[in-house]
Amino acid sequence: MAGVEKRVKGLDGLRAIAVALVFLSHKAHVDAIDAGKIGVWLFFLISGYLIIGELHRNRVRIEQHGARSAALLYVFFMKRTLRIFPVYYLLLIALSIAHASFYQRDVDLGLAWHFVFLSNYWIGVVHDGWPGTVSHFWSLAVEQQFYLVAPFALLFVRASRHLTLCVVVIVAAAFAHLALYGEGAIAPLIYAFSPWNFSMLTLGGALAIGGARVPLRAGALSAVWFVGACAAIAGFALARAGYAECADSVTGTMMQPGFFDIGLALSLGALFLWLVRRQDSILVAALEVRPLAYLGTISYGFYLFHNFVPSRLGVAPGLYARLHVPDVAQPVLALVLQFALAVLLAHLSWQVLEKRVLEWKRPLETAIHNRLPMRAAARQTHDAQRRGA
Repeated sequence: MAGVEKRVKGLDGLRAIAVALVFLSHKAHVDAIDAGKIGVWLFFLISGYLIIGELHRNRVRIEQHGARSAALLYVFFMKRTLRIFPVYYLLLIALSIAHASFYQRDVDLGLAWHFVFLSNYWIGVVHDGWPGTVSHFWSLAVEQQFYLVAPFALLFVRASRHLTLCVVVIVAAAFAHLALYGEGAIAPLIYAFSPWNFSMLTLGGALAIGGARVPLRAGALSAVWFVGACAAIAGFALARAGYAECADSVTGTMMQPGFFDIGLALSLGALFLWLVRRQDSILVAALEVRPLAYLGTISYGFYLFHNFVPSRLGVAPGLYARLHVPDVAQPVLALVLQFALAVLLAHLSWQVLEKRVLEWKRPLETAIHNRLPMRAAARQTHDAQRRGA
């Protein structure tokens, strides 16, 4: 029940694929499937798997009297703060200055909402639509809201109940997701503010806690599982993308896209479980290739910056005509240039800021664990002295 503690191979490569799907959705406007949704849900699965898995193991340590809940809580928030806040708030401050001076001054970017990680609420409920270049902040808000709740829900609940808690959240979120479709909610509200987004994080956690019980060793069952998961992902993604919104008032018809969403999510979870259980597979080895793994390492910065790369960058039909570049290759060259610039910005962010800030994590964690047990020991000594007196 303690979950997986060793490093799971392939997760950085999977992050790279996720962020590439988001990039293609925003810059190439892929219509065959909702590549952006698949990419973000992959991020949620990975985060849930790692974060809930860690919290579950920490709760086991608490029950075995190997750690204090207060220390683990402080360490958790310290790690999340170092990983998320510095580059995010520097970007928001820079964006606020640019917006006040010259950048999209006629567009309501909802910057105040992004500062307090309520982008998903602002997009789905207040703004009632996508705000352009800051639209992708909604997923960061979802993760941050999840981080505010998860440690209290897991560190103070017995580890034996964690899997049940995850299943309850997933089921409740599925009903809420379908209810939004049934009520005819607008697409941005369902996309950014549906509780189903939190269920994707919880699904990753459920796989971390209970996934080891699924027999997925090399063999026929493993092969069928992999092929079936891939086929289901393709089927649900194509069905969801090809579904035209129906004006029919029949609730079951209106909720059909919601069922496609749930099927797609569970299929992604099945494939994800296969990857973390089949660490010896060729696919996992491919995800560990250094360039792909590095893109996964810097994927947070890439995700933050990619939407601010101008969509007209690399669009130069006159130059391409003089160079005799085929028409079909011109959009691809523009995308490559935009992708390369996003990678460069993410690389600089990682090397100059993110990586250096994360170096503080280990000494701060040590300081927290050293300080809190000392206080506990002091109280025990004081109590012993009083009893002796």
